[in-house]
Amino acid sequence: MKNIVVRYGVIASLIVVGVPLLSGLIIGFGIDSFAMGEIVGYTSMIVAMTTVYFGMRQYRDQMNNGIITFGTGLKIGSLISVLAGIAFALYNVVFVTIIMPDFNEQYFAYAEGLEIGTPEFETKFAAMMESNGFMFSVLGGTILMFVTVFLIGFIISVISALMLQRKQVAAI
Repeated sequence: MKNIVVRYGVIASLIVVGVPLLSGLIIGFGIDSFAMGEIVGYTSMIVAMTTVYFGMRQYRDQMNNGIITFGTGLKIGSLISVLAGIAFALYNVVFVTIIMPDFNEQYFAYAEGLEIGTPEFETKFAAMMESNGFMFSVLGGTILMFVTVFLIGFIISVISALMLQRKQVAAI
């Protein structure tokens, strides 16, 4: 089971980190690319988490004689999701500290339709940081990114475990 979790966790990690990074290199990292970046980011999370299904199916069909319980499937899927979540969380740290250190300000300006540096922006941004500062800190954003990927993966894990569970191999 460990080899499957690691293999599919690495594949999911490469997708969930690689696609947004590649997209950013192509379309850029800035206010003009935020709308497309959101679509690419969430789509890559969902696509990456489909590896959960394939990991469970490989375990069932090739390693466990065609048998997998719901609990075992959920365990495999959750572990794959944890690995992808950790990878995306680490990418988030690199992104907001090295690639785009002013991401929070730029994203807030984009979301609010404001221009950075204006008095209205400064007032609203300061108020938002006062009330929600933790979520805009490196640690808060990293936790949020991990949880987002993990929850998508967990939901896909539950669905996949229900679809793939087989307690005994049907007699032929």
